Parts: sequence; C-alpha cells; structure tokens
Amino acid sequence: MESSYLGASPAYGIFQRQVIIGDGSTTTFDLDYQVSSSTQILVSLDGVIQEPEYSYSAYTTAGQGTINFSEPVDANGRVFITYMGRQLLVPTQALSSPHSDSFTGDGSTTNFTMTRPPSVGNGTNIIVFVNSTFQIYGTDYTTSGETIFFTTAPTSAAVITAIQLAESNNTIDTVQDNSITAAKLSLSYTTTIHTGDGSTAVFTIESGHDVNSVLVFYNGICMVPTTDYTIANNQLTFTFAPINSANIMIRYLPV
Repeated sequence: MESSYLGASPAYGIFQRQVIIGDGSTTTFDLDYQVSSSTQILVSLDGVIQEPEYSYSAYTTAGQGTINFSEPVDANGRVFITYMGRQLLVPTQALSSPHSDSFTGDGSTTNFTMTRPPSVGNGTNIIVFVNSTFQIYGTDYTTSGETIFFTTAPTSAAVITAIQLAESNNTIDTVQDNSITAAKLSLSYTTTIHTGDGSTAVFTIESGHDVNSVLVFYNGICMVPTTDYTIANNQLTFTFAPINSANIMIRYLPV
C-alpha cells in the first residue's frame, strides 16, 4: 500500500527505523528523530513489543529526541524502533499560542532559561525587552534551545521580558494511507471511444496528454506506447490502420 506525503524531506513510503544495543546499565538513549509522544514510535526489545508509558517513555528536549526505559536494557539487548509517521519538529499545543517569560538581572548573569524553547532558533519569533528597551537578536542576545545568551549582563534589578509569538512549529511530512480522496486531488479519469474503418490511423484525443498519460485498447488489447502508437499535440497515430469496426478505447490518466 502506498502513502502520500507533504512537506520537505519525505520518507517516500517507508517508516524510518533505528537500532539500539543495550549495555546492561543504560536506560536513556538518544533518538534519531524528534518525537512528540511515546505512542509515535513502535519499540521492540529482543523481538518483544514494549508498551508505551509503561516500558518506556519518549520525548523531545531542546530539539533532541530521547527514549527512557523503565529498566536498563540488557547487555547486547537489541532495541528496534520504528517511527510511525516521522515529524521534523515537535508538535505541542503550547507552541501554537503566545508565551512569555520574565527574569530579573543581577548585573553579572548573562544566561537565562526560558520555560520552553522557541520554535524557530534564529530569533524570528521571539521579542526580548530589558527595562522596556527592545533587544536586537544577534547583537544584544542569541538563543540556543530554551536559553537566552546576552552579550552584556543586564544590570541589577533590570526587568527582562522574553515574548514568544504565536506560532505552530508542526511540520507534517506524512499523510495516512487512504486519507486523501480523489476529489481533494482533483483527479479526473475520462474515456473516449473510436471505431476503426480500415484506413484511418490518426485519431483526435483530449489535449494535454502524451504516451505516458493514456492507455489505449484495440479490440480489448492494450497497445504498447511508441510501438503501436505515438501522440503529438492532440493527435494519436497508430503504426497501422485499425480494421473496419475495430473498437478503440482511450483511457486518460490524470495529468
């Protein structure tokens, strides 16, 4: 069964996978991709499917996907992870609404930790003020994950406000099988019928098609493109003249 995909870097009909080998003591491992919940991945340990939120939890912090097992994975234990519809960024409800953090300067501290990381790391969706004075990203401060780094420490008792603008960072690159209908894709399948007369080899067809977007049947037998016929503009030309009363059916594929 095929899947349809939208967005950048599609997986083209496959689910991404990852293999982790245990060491008998480690419970927490980095994931290859960000995840929004434990149910977004299918986890097998030595061939046994693990239950989300009971055997393991999965989450993303500061852009890094993580899986945490309730018990250490046995030495040489093989963990097989399948990503059930990979997402490029972590979708959370909070990131679709404005958010604000406030801090107080002490004259020496330059780093302040926000309660959630901005969805964009280049300062395009965050506004920072120090004592009501707008700060310039890249000049007065930068960010990494949930941390603000000021180039100069705000003065003692300075009021620092960091406002994250309303923005959803959901990026969807997969669509579930059978979830897009032909009507939504504006697909149109049409057919025309012609009858041979023993001499005519050229027939007018719908415009916009070539040999790759039509199926041609001659008395029920599917013809071979370029071998049995060619198409130029809206003219289909057989390499032979269909016999008298021959049924010629042309099936147009969506273009």
